[in-house]
Amino acid sequence: MKPTQIMMVTVQVRDFDASVAWYRDVLGLSVLSLEPDEFCELAPPGRSGPALALATDHPDRISPRPGTGWTPILVVDDFDATVAELRQRGASFDAGEEGADEGYRLIRVLDPEGNAIGITT
Repeated sequence: MKPTQIMMVTVQVRDFDASVAWYRDVLGLSVLSLEPDEFCELAPPGRSGPALALATDHPDRISPRPGTGWTPILVVDDFDATVAELRQRGASFDAGEEGADEGYRLIRVLDPEGNAIGITT
């Protein structure tokens, strides 16, 4: 088997409306499709995928410990400007920047459910 692309990553969330708003308004992702209170596909502006999907259809898959099991990483053109903008929008981070000593820059911002989303260049 040789996968040719990633179609989407689906995250089960407790508070659907807060999660959609955060990914759209704080991270700046565009809503590709929306089934109210159930399913939303998001992607970087101007892109059709791969998508990050937020869903409420399998609450049994939500870990009792937020932020475990997955960490999607978003690529940005200007790391410093993006981090500054996220701070201005009130985003919370799980730790400081890492990786500079290894040739990359990464920081993780926390969504409303406590899941970490990586930001890198």
